[in-house]
Amino acid sequence: MGAARPAAQTNAQPTAREASLLMGATMAISMIGIFIGIFFLFINIELAIRIATAVLAGVVGIISFVRHSIYYESDQVRMGWRQEHREFQLEVGYANLAIGIWALVAAALNWGLVCGVVLAIYATYLFCALLLHLSESHAWEELHKTAHRSRAIRSVVSTGFFVIVLASFAFIAFAHAGMLPFIRL
Repeated sequence: MGAARPAAQTNAQPTAREASLLMGATMAISMIGIFIGIFFLFINIELAIRIATAVLAGVVGIISFVRHSIYYESDQVRMGWRQEHREFQLEVGYANLAIGIWALVAAALNWGLVCGVVLAIYATYLFCALLLHLSESHAWEELHKTAHRSRAIRSVVSTGFFVIVLASFAFIAFAHAGMLPFIRL
């Protein structure tokens, strides 16, 4: 029989490992969802809207909930912050979960207009996060350090790109539902 493993320390410092893996999964799934959504735009707009909603708001929202709420300590390390009260992280996670659940419901039930609304809500929510990232990138004292600067730039660029994609699919969903004047897809 092998030697018994030592008991895990209860006061071990959290690492960014779990949150970084979840963030990587979020990025990979987002790219897959974007490409599949765009592909289906040329075949079946309704299906493209449902896929974009399910993947970009549903799956991404639920993974973001797990990262922010379950692995909140790891996420704080990943983001370079430390706070004693986890409530903020939990609240952000719950917002992502709520959006994610309704995105999956709307996509599964083929509620085209609701898909557009969910995508628009998520785009707006993340646009506000983008504004926060922008303000941090201009005010952060440690931006002279290459690692901090590149993280801030990556955060602004990736969030900005995702906001544009979500808003674009929302616009397509609204146009397909006949909700936009002079535009019908």
